[in-house]
Amino acid sequence: MKIIILLYFCCCFENICFSQSGWLQQTSNTNKALNSVKFANSNTGWCAGESGLILKTTNGGTNWILQNSGFNIKLSSIDFTSTSTGYIAGDSGTIIKTTDGGNSWEKTNLNSGNNLTSINFINDSTGFSGGSNYDEIERKYYFKSIDYGENWDSIVCQNANSISIVYFYNSQIGWIVNWPVTIGGASLFKTTNFGNNWVSSFFTNSDIYSFYFVDTLNGWMSSKSGFSINTIYRTTNGGVNWITEIPGTGVQINSLYFTDKTNGWAAGNNRIIQATTNGGINWVSQTSYQPGVNYRSVYFTDSITGWVVGDSGVILKTTTGGILTGFSNSSSEIPDEYFLSQNYPNPFNPRTFISYELGITNYVKLIVFDVLGNEVATLVNENKPVGSYKVEFDGSEFASGIYFYRLEVDGNHIDTKRMILLK
Repeated sequence: MKIIILLYFCCCFENICFSQSGWLQQTSNTNKALNSVKFANSNTGWCAGESGLILKTTNGGTNWILQNSGFNIKLSSIDFTSTSTGYIAGDSGTIIKTTDGGNSWEKTNLNSGNNLTSINFINDSTGFSGGSNYDEIERKYYFKSIDYGENWDSIVCQNANSISIVYFYNSQIGWIVNWPVTIGGASLFKTTNFGNNWVSSFFTNSDIYSFYFVDTLNGWMSSKSGFSINTIYRTTNGGVNWITEIPGTGVQINSLYFTDKTNGWAAGNNRIIQATTNGGINWVSQTSYQPGVNYRSVYFTDSITGWVVGDSGVILKTTTGGILTGFSNSSSEIPDEYFLSQNYPNPFNPRTFISYELGITNYVKLIVFDVLGNEVATLVNENKPVGSYKVEFDGSEFASGIYFYRLEVDGNHIDTKRMILLK
């Protein structure tokens, strides 16, 4: 069974009403656009944006603190190798580095005027960056550092015209995007020998705005041109073949992130967040189309905890994978005669136990639902005497995702709780 992530709906099955948003806005204390977000762990993360803006949190985004970059330029991409050491790439060939968690930042040695839009490190010492200026072509090079970001060398890629994004997965395999500065489309190139040779992996007449590889085989890429429908492509063989998937939106997708080869998110213009739980075969919107605010970057620390940042200092966080914030019962309180416990363990894989108590002998049903409100399992459906009970739920045949279990007594809804299956 495939679990489809769904948001912005009010789905009532009997007395349960789901909330409308799995993404909650955090306070950034800025109205400047945020272009990139990255977390070193579940608590410590950074945002970077316009006019040299850097924000840091050490409590998962509950509070964001302004840091001084020392530069008044657009900062576009962040990468951290630890909670202390990190790098940010920006306009005018600027890469800044910190070794104290962002308390101080210093400019590294990079001789270029390129507007850098990407940076990533494959280990503590080796990193890559890329970016081009729209008014110049024949920028056939990206940048590489092997000394902890202190110095950056220009690496020529003869097959490209103007490199906009560079990303290496490990010390051998990497990809670059050739940005269409002139009419002719964009290309994705791949190397398997640390950049000594590059071969074409993909070409489109549209623009490539983002791509992401979760391993050496499974990757995704977003493409759009003009008023065309945005297209997300996916590969399962390292870019030998690309399969077209159309999420069904006419807006530009600016950022992709996957926690594994099945669960991923796409963030884009006009407040679009989309999610997939089957590797990109199907995509479902988690926010509604709202003109005005563009989301620019998405990042997850695990399969349910993530952040999206964008225009006007917007920072969104989810702790449910973007699905739901919860549910409410129509009754004002749960009767004293009955009690439904939280399942344990939770999250679980693949088995968990659900306990409940009955103060009155009655007919009992214990039912499991998916996020669409579809009944997927009935654990109890019989008359039960007074007592305490424990029931096992086996999720071996179910996909990872959020499920709900509901206790009914004599046909009346008593309580519902949420559980998470993580495989």
